[in-house]
Amino acid sequence: MEYDVPSVTTAVRILKVLSRYRHKSCSLKEISELAHVNKTSCLRILRTLEREDFIKYDSKRKEYSLGPYLIPLGKRALELNPAVTTATAELAVIAQRTQLTTVLVRRVSRDRVMYLATEEPPGNHPKISVSIGQHVPIAGVSFGRCFIAYDEDSEWNHFVELGLVSYTPHSIVDPILFIQTLRQIRHDGYSISRGSLTPGLSAIAAPVFNQESHVEFVVACLAMTSELDSTREMDIVHVILDSTRKLSEFNGYQGQHDAQPLEDYSW
Repeated sequence: MEYDVPSVTTAVRILKVLSRYRHKSCSLKEISELAHVNKTSCLRILRTLEREDFIKYDSKRKEYSLGPYLIPLGKRALELNPAVTTATAELAVIAQRTQLTTVLVRRVSRDRVMYLATEEPPGNHPKISVSIGQHVPIAGVSFGRCFIAYDEDSEWNHFVELGLVSYTPHSIVDPILFIQTLRQIRHDGYSISRGSLTPGLSAIAAPVFNQESHVEFVVACLAMTSELDSTREMDIVHVILDSTRKLSEFNGYQGQHDAQPLEDYSW
């Protein structure tokens, strides 16, 4: 049985709205529209959150933003979640070895993933700017498709029926190619996308499994597509897989890491 407290649900929705970079400061009207709640209820919840320092109000601009208490709260959540702490620490190892910006990604809904942590390469190597907490469409890029690939096969049709979005000329919008790509990810254990979500940006990704053999996180390296050739891509794949296998084992995963034979899926 599902329990739902409307005011709590709305408060969480408001915090999620303000956590997005493009909505980091919003007026009451904007928040009420984005959170799908009437202005009176929205104001009551905002004032409660403000009193507890979860929300900050700028009286001059008449805008709300995330409050200071969320900073130590987030740090404590990280400390109390060993899987996240270990995975975050491993990002530095990967960034050092690949000399690329490395991110930890988590699924936050059926259709979206979120940047959970990022690590920049040391020195003067090119860096890709990533906003922690930013949501990304799950089907649009390699690190999102790493989650979908290990869903039940029947779930794949959801994304096809929803409609595959063309973000760039390199986006996968053909249903048959999309399904083939998911099969290949499940077979190979990693995924590479080249400019499929952002023009000129490549992502090389692999999943981290938990004890239940579900994808807990995805680790990805980001780079300008022009900087990579096939040899360099595979070097990066080997580094990422070395780390994701260790992280999966830390989580209690006891499944098969090696590539599996492609099955005959019917479409």
